[in-house]
Amino acid sequence: MLKESEVVHRTGMKNPLVSIIVPVFKTPIPLLKRFLNSALGQSISQVELIAVDDASPDMCPQVLDAWSTKDARMTVIHRTENGRAGMARNDGLERARGSYVLFADADDILQPDMCETLYKLALDQEADIVACSYSIRNQNMDLVSRGHLSDCKLDLTVSLQRAMAYRNMNYALWNKIFRYKTIANLRFEQFEANIGEDTLFNVAALCQAKIFVTTTYCGYNFTIHNKSATGRVKKGVQYIRTLETSNDKIRKLISEKDGSVVGKRFAEHLSLKRFATGCAYIADYPQKKERDRLWSFWYCYFKERLMPKIETRILLAFWFRIMVSILNTPKIYRMMLIFVSLTEPLSVIQRLKMRLSSK
Repeated sequence: MLKESEVVHRTGMKNPLVSIIVPVFKTPIPLLKRFLNSALGQSISQVELIAVDDASPDMCPQVLDAWSTKDARMTVIHRTENGRAGMARNDGLERARGSYVLFADADDILQPDMCETLYKLALDQEADIVACSYSIRNQNMDLVSRGHLSDCKLDLTVSLQRAMAYRNMNYALWNKIFRYKTIANLRFEQFEANIGEDTLFNVAALCQAKIFVTTTYCGYNFTIHNKSATGRVKKGVQYIRTLETSNDKIRKLISEKDGSVVGKRFAEHLSLKRFATGCAYIADYPQKKERDRLWSFWYCYFKERLMPKIETRILLAFWFRIMVSILNTPKIYRMMLIFVSLTEPLSVIQRLKMRLSSK
């Protein structure tokens, strides 16, 4: 836990409706200022912004301090050591006082009415989690793609609706608000590579929630740029080992919290899908010698750890076995992703309806 002296400015708001938690590390200053404008310019004023400076070595800490003196709703936490996004979010969670929590990235943009729209929807539907549609844009704000969700309320105590929730959950954090009481006991786990913690947290939150709501409303703009933390940084075997570790933890979590057939099928499907993600990473790796080493590691995991545990997704696992045995590395993941999409437990009709209904 951070010392009190490390908090530069504490919010003066007694009862915020939404706590926005944002880790900040080497964010381009124009994008950081753009984010701060969008977070503090929400259509409801009862928001608190908790910005966690993750020992950023540039001007980000000074920018955060300056903004906190202008708006009493903003709290800045300065970490003395870099803990990456997961640990920074944990520090923010310890100080959050809002009824709902929104995890944002410092280089993105919240629509002006995002907090108001999702908060009102959460109240109306008595929801533990509300997820909205989103757009993905480049640094010039040109549209790259959209994430489409439908207008839907799911009771997670009902097996069929729980299955739909697993299918409809986008495993990014930033397009959702979480009821604080639902996630109060959860914390982010930081893996070897800076991936996987978002999915694990989302699954843990879903396992503790009762009502999950999605909406066609597009409230969040995710930004892709060269300095983004999600850029294709070549971490080699660290990346692959993290996929393995996070896969195992996700399956263990679901086994402990949701022992139903629905939970098992979802866990196995997600594991195979993430295996395909690892194949994509290896296929794109620029150095052949390292690529071969990564594939040897990943194939061993596939054969000895992943396949023996598949009990419900038999057809999908069979397809994976065929692809691994007959194709070279660059082609494997493309064929796998096609079949994963076709066997995704969300019907083509549902996906089409989501696209047509999305605003």
